[in-house]
Amino acid sequence: MTTPDTTPSESTTPSEPEFLEKLRELTAQSWNLELIISGAALFATLSLPDLMDNLFTYYRYNLMTDNDYIHEALPAQSLGLIKGVCYILFGAFLANFVMRAFWIGLVGLLAAYPKGIQYDQIYRLSKYSQKRLSTEMGSLPDYIILLDRRCNVVFALAFSLVLLFLSVAAAYILFILIETGLQLLVPDSLYETVRTVVGWILGLIVIGFAVVVTILNTGRFRDNERYAPLVFRLTEGFSILFLGMYRPLLYIVYTFYSQIPEQTLKKRLVSILGVLFAAEMVFMIYQVLYTQNTTDLLDARSYMTMRDPTRTTNANSFDNLRAPDQFIDKASIQSDVIREPYVRLFISYPKSLDKELAKRFKEPGWPDNLPRKVRREKKAAWYLKSMESYFSVYLNDSLYNSPGLLFTKRADNGQLGLTTVLLTKNLKEGRNMLNVMVPDSVNKPQTYYQIPFWYIPEN
Repeated sequence: MTTPDTTPSESTTPSEPEFLEKLRELTAQSWNLELIISGAALFATLSLPDLMDNLFTYYRYNLMTDNDYIHEALPAQSLGLIKGVCYILFGAFLANFVMRAFWIGLVGLLAAYPKGIQYDQIYRLSKYSQKRLSTEMGSLPDYIILLDRRCNVVFALAFSLVLLFLSVAAAYILFILIETGLQLLVPDSLYETVRTVVGWILGLIVIGFAVVVTILNTGRFRDNERYAPLVFRLTEGFSILFLGMYRPLLYIVYTFYSQIPEQTLKKRLVSILGVLFAAEMVFMIYQVLYTQNTTDLLDARSYMTMRDPTRTTNANSFDNLRAPDQFIDKASIQSDVIREPYVRLFISYPKSLDKELAKRFKEPGWPDNLPRKVRREKKAAWYLKSMESYFSVYLNDSLYNSPGLLFTKRADNGQLGLTTVLLTKNLKEGRNMLNVMVPDSVNKPQTYYQIPFWYIPEN
């Protein structure tokens, strides 16, 4: 008996109807897994902002080489975008979780009462109300299907905005990496010129490309058979700016475009995405203001300001008030109320300080025949001497000419910096001021950081 000749692909590949049916079954059975994922994602998305804050703090103190806009504000904007993405996803997961739980309740209710809502059997309703509600609300199965679709649409809308903002954040990060690469490769004397030229070139390329794509996508060129292939290739080339997120975004956007009428789609997208976009911008702006320590602009009181350090206490400046793992902004002492006969001072050493110190101090050329141990000791002594020439420490009006700075690594958070102990024998009881001063461009002392504190000696 002969058997029909079949190829492996013909025997294993399901037909189109079978594939669609399996996809429907998988979708119908995925709600329980969807609830589990949503619950886990609610916890994960709320944990990510704290992790991002820690990474950003580590970057500012250990990797950031300059305090300009690109190295400080752009990373803060990227962080704000990513944190906003986390909160948008949290909102989407929470909305989906609640709607899906309600959907499960309705499915169970329909199983108990298969006939659903029988409007003509509802007592205490007039015939008009029964007819009106029947028209407006429809049947229970129809509403269950509608609710299921809305659960899926919530995810699609949220992820479309998430992909968009992640691509913007990725573009920011790429720009920062290019800037850092130029800083490492180009000599200091040519750095500013090369940076300006490269910035203008990249800006003109991006703007020009966007303008050309926009013009060619108008109906006059887009629908012309002669220009259509060029328009398509340029549009696909524009996807480079999305850094790998363009294709996933198209699956969501084009599905909406092909299923929803244009006017209806525009109204929904403008209302929903507009609100999410505004929320994302708030997150980004707040993060930039927080990085610049100007968040009080958003919460101003008529007779209060947090902008004058001589009349403001900052918990970050005191070891007893600051969280143990929190990095120190610029300097700190052991407590806001000093009772010991000394002040233990710590001055942080962020990576960005390297550039300023390199402008002022030229390391001596050490002889090649020096033993490694001797060379290390001489370097350490010269580094500390340079630091004491750069930092001036005052307690009220008293200058410490030789504060005796030493390099240290804090045990609580691993932060690198300088430490010393200042005697308090000349301090007055009550409020005092510790000032750390640095020279400006013409070597005139200017305030680097101020710490107001109270001195109440033990009796």
